[in-house]
Amino acid sequence: MAMTEVPWVEKYRPRKLSEIVNQDKALEQVKAWIEAWLHGNPPKKKALILAGPPGTGKTTTVYALANEYGFEVIELNASDERTYEKVERYVQAAYTMDILGKKRKLIFLDEADNIEPSGAREIAKLIDRARNPIIMSANHYWEVPREIRAKAQIVEYKRLTQRDIMRALIRILKAEGVTVPKEILQEIAKHSNGDLRAAVNDLQTVVTGGIEDAKYILAYRDVEKSVFQALAQVFATDNAKKAKLATLGVDMFPNELLLWIDENVPYVYYKPEDIARAYEAISRADIYLARAQRTGNYSLWKYATDMMTAGVAVAGVKKKGFVRIYPPKTIKLLTESKTERTLRDSIVKKVMKEMHMARLEALETLHYLRVIFESNPDLAAHFTVFLDLDLKEVEFLAGDSEKAKSIWGKSMNIEKKMKERGELEERVRIEAEKVPEKGQEEREEEEKPGEVEEEPSEEELEEAEREIESVGKPKKGKDEKKGKQASLLEFLGKK
Repeated sequence: MAMTEVPWVEKYRPRKLSEIVNQDKALEQVKAWIEAWLHGNPPKKKALILAGPPGTGKTTTVYALANEYGFEVIELNASDERTYEKVERYVQAAYTMDILGKKRKLIFLDEADNIEPSGAREIAKLIDRARNPIIMSANHYWEVPREIRAKAQIVEYKRLTQRDIMRALIRILKAEGVTVPKEILQEIAKHSNGDLRAAVNDLQTVVTGGIEDAKYILAYRDVEKSVFQALAQVFATDNAKKAKLATLGVDMFPNELLLWIDENVPYVYYKPEDIARAYEAISRADIYLARAQRTGNYSLWKYATDMMTAGVAVAGVKKKGFVRIYPPKTIKLLTESKTERTLRDSIVKKVMKEMHMARLEALETLHYLRVIFESNPDLAAHFTVFLDLDLKEVEFLAGDSEKAKSIWGKSMNIEKKMKERGELEERVRIEAEKVPEKGQEEREEEEKPGEVEEEPSEEELEEAEREIESVGKPKKGKDEKKGKQASLLEFLGKK
């Protein structure tokens, strides 16, 4: 089995506070707070809340701080362990100092804005009794229960700029010895929405999957939350509740989310029995979705979402290390074939209009047209004019750009000849209309006996010859129309 690739977010996580990207003001407050603990004078507020958008360095700060100041981190995820009893167990463990003089303890409570109100009061009491620093992180500090917020100093982390993200990504690329086009880096930075962790994951996905896949990877980003991030959280946990919460911020219908999860199950699980259990959950979700669509009872979406997230998350043992998240192949194939489908539909509409066919007949005729365009350039050129095809449509039918250019050139010559013929016919018609009809008086004059018609002069004959020669010469102008085509057979008969 190939060696598991280390996630770059861990491989390049800053080990020092000075390496954290563009959070100098926040870090000054953090260092002042922790140094008060170390000097034997605990701060008035014994807890610290690091608040800010995802991927701005909050968790990284905790581990860099512990590394620099010699703390052992006891991490507690608030979304998993939110009850008073479980939090107390961890905090009480931190009270006991190791008699051999090992590292002091630092309690880290992640996702503090998910703590249940029922346990907030008790956790606030634990903060009062704390003999070790307690640091919490939250995306929105105002969503942390008031009882806890009142006991903690709040340090705000600002959203990173695209320039900040770009600099961090370039440092990683240099360390890896690889290159990525600048426009791809700019797209990653733009779609990360200030989340460096998401940007680093995207960069690793692009590098490991190939630059040619980058446009598909970056095509499905949501402003609030990336489906890539959500799926990474679903596949990273064995906790059903956390797996269900992971997809709440994704702006995507359940049936589309199901495609994403279905696509990535084989990359996450490696045991056949685990893969089977995951697909069993996906199958049940699909049944709920179909029933909701059929009956209009969209409350069934909840059960479908539970099965495709929690059901898949607890299906078995997952692969370790970096797991690439792939867009569904069905979506990718539709994206790739969109241009071809657009051209096909455009040609079919022209065949239906010009050849008076139903859509099914036009689709069948498309096969014959392709044979003609591939093997008979001269006839293909006439069809190009008859159906008024553009160069892209000719390329679609010919299947070859060089062959298409040849057919296109022939069609231009045909159009030129048609234009000249049409102008000649139009000129003759106009000249004919200029000759006035003979009135009654003229006919009476003609009927008078004894009068002989005068012979035209030599000058008049020369002028008439010049007019005849001028008939058929093309007029220059943009508003000219080609000759009317009654049918394909009549058109081909004019060759």
